[in-house]
Amino acid sequence: MNKTIRFNERIRSFMFFAGMVTIILVAWLCANCQGKIYEPAQIIKKSGVSRGICVLLEDAKCELAIKLAQESELLIYVQLTDDEGVETARKAADEAGFYGSRIFIEKGDLARIHMADNLADVLVLVDKGINVNESEAFRVLRPGGKALLGKRELTKPVPEGIDEWSHPYHGPDNNPQSTDRIARAPYLTQFLAEPYYAPLEQVAVASAGRVFQAYGSIAFHEREEALLNSLVAYNGYNGSMLWKRRLTPGFMIHRNTMIATPEILYVGDDKSCKVIEAATGKLKSEIIPPLDIAGGTC
Repeated sequence: MNKTIRFNERIRSFMFFAGMVTIILVAWLCANCQGKIYEPAQIIKKSGVSRGICVLLEDAKCELAIKLAQESELLIYVQLTDDEGVETARKAADEAGFYGSRIFIEKGDLARIHMADNLADVLVLVDKGINVNESEAFRVLRPGGKALLGKRELTKPVPEGIDEWSHPYHGPDNNPQSTDRIARAPYLTQFLAEPYYAPLEQVAVASAGRVFQAYGSIAFHEREEALLNSLVAYNGYNGSMLWKRRLTPGFMIHRNTMIATPEILYVGDDKSCKVIEAATGKLKSEIIPPLDIAGGTC
């Protein structure tokens, strides 16, 4: 009888201990789930961008912002809801050497994100215990931008009516009349971004939110020389430089031999037609004609 009682007591003690461990484990998992933040590699992979503008909401100690600045070329805006958090985050960003150059921090209610419309490439809710209105997240994201809101991962749709500018004079018919139905008065400045000065000559085409600019071989000041004979891709919504390639010196920029598509940029020079991946600037292939047909340097 005594042995049975002692055995039952041991069973009850074991069950009590197991129950306490389970409660602690569940509490830890819940807390971890609420407080867990994205890692920089996850943000870059999910958003598809390592250059551009990233919005972080409630990154209290600026830990994620600093990691992102170290592991990418993103320009980062952090918005926090309390004064103490703002001061802590600013101090951390300053000590890391990024405050005011790569990381910018402001206080504000998350009901209104302090960012212009259609500007950010990715928006991340760092504190998953806080809700953000999807419509407000979509307002600040550019078309195709990503909102990472914990369990909700959303992509802003591209509205109908945005025109492409695939050729130097709009289309293959050389009629420079846009068919865009989105851009309407009153017009406002969307962004200011470098380069403020660039070489001559210049030609631009655009597709899928990217602007491709070819710069020629004439620079009047040293400030322009870095872009001599260059092909550069920019984000059309915020001006971020996406990639840069060298062009053949003497390449006649003003020829109508550059065509933009959502996936491919075609650039014809005196040697071949380069088939360039629009998102990365990588050369995919070349279309090489007979040498007596290409030509075209100055």
